[in-house]
Amino acid sequence: MLFNIQRESLLAPLNQICGVVEKKGTLPVLSNVLLKLDGDTLLLTTSDLDVEMRSECVVDAQSEGEVTVPAHKFLDICKALSDGSIITFSYESGKCLITSGDSRFSLSTLSAQEFPLIDDMESYQPVTMGATDLQRMLKQTVFCMAVQDVRYFLNGLLFEVLNNKIRCVSADGHRLALAECDYINDSGLNKQVLVPRKGVLELQKMIRDIDQPITINMGVNHIKIEVEGISMTSKLIDGKFPDYEAVIPLNMENSFVADRETLRNALHRVAILSNEQYKGVKFKITPNKLEIIGHNPDQEQAEDVITIETDIENIETAFNVNYILDATQAITEDEIQFSFKEALSSCLIKHPERLDCRLVVMPLRI
Repeated sequence: MLFNIQRESLLAPLNQICGVVEKKGTLPVLSNVLLKLDGDTLLLTTSDLDVEMRSECVVDAQSEGEVTVPAHKFLDICKALSDGSIITFSYESGKCLITSGDSRFSLSTLSAQEFPLIDDMESYQPVTMGATDLQRMLKQTVFCMAVQDVRYFLNGLLFEVLNNKIRCVSADGHRLALAECDYINDSGLNKQVLVPRKGVLELQKMIRDIDQPITINMGVNHIKIEVEGISMTSKLIDGKFPDYEAVIPLNMENSFVADRETLRNALHRVAILSNEQYKGVKFKITPNKLEIIGHNPDQEQAEDVITIETDIENIETAFNVNYILDATQAITEDEIQFSFKEALSSCLIKHPERLDCRLVVMPLRI
């Protein structure tokens, strides 16, 4: 196996797939990247058994072959070389040599046959959507995914095609986030899959700077996303996501509208003296006024008052301040609306006139 390639042409695709590699994996070969030279195309693959990332680049090929080398070491070598330098990669008789100018690196190898690939025999149902829509929806939902919850179906994100909408939904037991976009569903597909947390985070990084259509293939046990010569295949969570529509409150009698940035700044100020364990802040709502109060066990207290649009006479409720700050980050418009039935009922947070991003937050008792 022998090929030449410019540093930047190899660095970009390699960097895009190395995030999935665990330095201390269960199998030594999972710390490696699989390199397969097919004609003038170099295929690069990494995996942790649950998520598989693939990318490709064009090289000046001398002889074909395949091998695995330590992924992070290979990436660090490419990063350390000078801009515009030419890399020569050779592998023969179990020995891998990388040269560039006066620099020489000899890397350990493992057989390509040891590398576990996800079987590509599964039947997928394809969905094509814009990258910017998916970027927005992930930004508005990923923060609500649970982390190592015993309710394993919460440790990921629900991706759903429903009628003429595509939705992303996440929840952690205390709050729920839903984001959606319009979709021309000519095939009449109605399907939902549960993508695990690591797959979601890798997908978010994968499409971060992309502005073109993405193909999402939903299978029985896997989801596969392809764009710009990069693909990610992730196992799915085998479980049923809760009926999220039943969680979204209806018939809410009380609501107020605030300037998002004004509210966000006030919350940051009050959070300084809120309880470090529970992070609770109290909302005192009166006509056109919101008083935000935070205190802690050291008898310290912070108060801030902002102007809002509401005719609520007098209601007091409380929330985890970080949950509300996350909501103000997810909703990017100038105005943000809070709606609830009573002080201790769940609160719906969204833009006053839009439904493409909705968040539900449970109140605290403080």
